[in-house]
Amino acid sequence: MAEQNDQTLSFSERCGQFLTQNRKLIVIILGAICAVAAIALIASSLTTRAAKKASVETETIISEWTDLRDKNAEDMTAKEDALAEKLEKQAAANGHSYSAFRAYTTLGEIYVLRKDWEKALASYQKAGEALPKAYTAGIAYFNAAVCADELQQHDKALELYTLSAASDDFPLKPRALFNIGRLEETLAHPDKAIEAYTKLTESYPDNDWTLLAKSRIIALSIN
Repeated sequence: MAEQNDQTLSFSERCGQFLTQNRKLIVIILGAICAVAAIALIASSLTTRAAKKASVETETIISEWTDLRDKNAEDMTAKEDALAEKLEKQAAANGHSYSAFRAYTTLGEIYVLRKDWEKALASYQKAGEALPKAYTAGIAYFNAAVCADELQQHDKALELYTLSAASDDFPLKPRALFNIGRLEETLAHPDKAIEAYTKLTESYPDNDWTLLAKSRIIALSIN
């Protein structure tokens, strides 16, 4: 029995190591998902001429940045800084809109690539706030949570994972719920951790993350 428990703990620890070592990869992949998923919002968001104009302007800047990254020029950082400033202005000028969401999401990706987790966190959180009722908000908040994890800001990461899990139709809710449990463990809240893991197992009984959650429930119950 003790040997089995050791194996369970080891398996969970390996999962934690994977999450820690692959945060950058996860956040970049999610950024790509976010960009693709956001296309579905265009029809409902671009209801006015001004919104359409803002969207075109934002996408033009994003295209310039993509081309710049592909070329990898010697003066790329300076040019990227200039494009980031344009995106900041676009986002600030367009408030709660698709254009602002796209601008902030791209800024988040820029700063993740630079490993500037503070700015990436702020950008992704603003992306979520730009369209809080859209399902893409969950992805933006998850990205922000990963950045907070990188900064060892456990309370902030917990807050953001919770927001992502609360987002309707967010495709990675099981992963968000597992991370909530993991952070509750880190913060020495075993009862809350078990609550989060239990919610995961009950809501998504066939999900791969549920297996990890069950192993953590066992480990926490023993301790």
